[in-house]
Amino acid sequence: MSSRRIKESISGVVLSLAAASALAVTPFEANVSTAITNGLNYLASNGVYSNPSSLGTDGAQGLAMSALLEKRASGNPADPPQGYVGASAADQGLLRTAAAFILDRTNETSFYAYRDGAWMFALSGYALTGGPDKSVLAPADADYQTIKQAMDALVDRTIAGQTASGACKGFWGYTGAGCDSSTTQFASAGLNAARVFYKSNKSADNVFADAARAAAIDTTLANTRAGYVLNAKSGSDNAACGTLTATEKGIGYQAQGYNPSLQQTASGIYIQLFGGGDVNDANVQHYMEWIKNHYRYTDLDSMGNSWPTNSYGYYLWSSFKGMELIRQSGVVVNPGNIGPNEYGTLPPASAPACAFRQVSLDPSTQPQPAMFGGAPAPVYGAETKGQYFDYAYTLLKMQCANGSFTCTGFPGSWGDNFNTSHNSYALLVLQRATGVLQTKCDVDGNGKVDSTDIKAIMAGIGKPPGVGDPRDFNSDGVINIVDVRQCTLRCTNAQCAP
Repeated sequence: MSSRRIKESISGVVLSLAAASALAVTPFEANVSTAITNGLNYLASNGVYSNPSSLGTDGAQGLAMSALLEKRASGNPADPPQGYVGASAADQGLLRTAAAFILDRTNETSFYAYRDGAWMFALSGYALTGGPDKSVLAPADADYQTIKQAMDALVDRTIAGQTASGACKGFWGYTGAGCDSSTTQFASAGLNAARVFYKSNKSADNVFADAARAAAIDTTLANTRAGYVLNAKSGSDNAACGTLTATEKGIGYQAQGYNPSLQQTASGIYIQLFGGGDVNDANVQHYMEWIKNHYRYTDLDSMGNSWPTNSYGYYLWSSFKGMELIRQSGVVVNPGNIGPNEYGTLPPASAPACAFRQVSLDPSTQPQPAMFGGAPAPVYGAETKGQYFDYAYTLLKMQCANGSFTCTGFPGSWGDNFNTSHNSYALLVLQRATGVLQTKCDVDGNGKVDSTDIKAIMAGIGKPPGVGDPRDFNSDGVINIVDVRQCTLRCTNAQCAP
């Protein structure tokens, strides 16, 4: 296509969509947006994003930072995350102090899987969406590292801490090698986000691209995937819903010695995706079948190993994230396999029977929670029945007037300061977050969306997107005219001028 034809096509898209720049929002989406704003304000008011953070060095600061980066303009799922460049001046200020805290503390700490994993996906998302580096945040402080230096340190010590051999090969412990799936889920998620960082064409004080570290992460995550295949097992802590089929499998808190749990089996799905699997992989199907057969959303009942209340928030995010990644992958589900929209479709009395399994809510019969207006059903009748509504509606009912998700129906959390981990998980679910954040539409990574980016998106129509691909605006696993239109609406300058 000639440059003139491309320019005319872009202009046509701009004109045809000028009247559609305001995306329609349903009552449920509006309530979700309000809940997200209130939840983030609660964390900010308690100093979570400060430097130093009110949570201390080993708290859930990275999770909270990720939730702020994932904030949307509204509850409409078509809205992209704000990242750094799309954030308000106030939110940018919070993100700068949160990033400065990480850049200051990384070289003063050693490997701790929970913290380092969360720091990696928070700092990666901040950097890939235009967050300023040390030269802006702390130019005269020699104790601060640059973003690239901090990411390198976090990645190197995480890879070095992985169990290298034996039945637990591919797993981590809390501060080094081990067989703990609760820490492995964080280490894996952080490394996956770091891989996107190292494969990007962006830079700040340093160039981010690092082929050697990206390759090392590939090997590390492949080892983790193999560990989740090797240690998959049947069973459940709930004797009434134990081994329901011969093909369902999962994993527990420790890879060995524990029955499968909801939260760890759920994270095992996305961990296998990070290691190279897809929805049609046999072991991914085994894990999905276990969750489908034991599906819950109000609590974990007795299927959370020894922590059925503490792990509730993480279960919601890990189980939703795995299915959202599959939806975004664009991989067609083979006939007879379980797809990402099947959780909640199996009644408890249906084979294989499990009295503790829950079915999805009917949005048209659910009243609006009192805090959001208390309108009667069918106020949410426009919503799609399924996992997202189950989780999001339950969280809306759980939110307190102060923004914390710890009121009606709250099953419990780890009791960290301000329940930051639970509140962050709740926000990440409402935001449909996957832990991989990159500025949508900005294909060349120059901090703005213009005709160069639109041309690149148009050239990619029909091609499969990569992980976190900025050309796939709506993350539906395909690059098409919808992505062109949505990105054209978000051009930085009039008529998408460079």
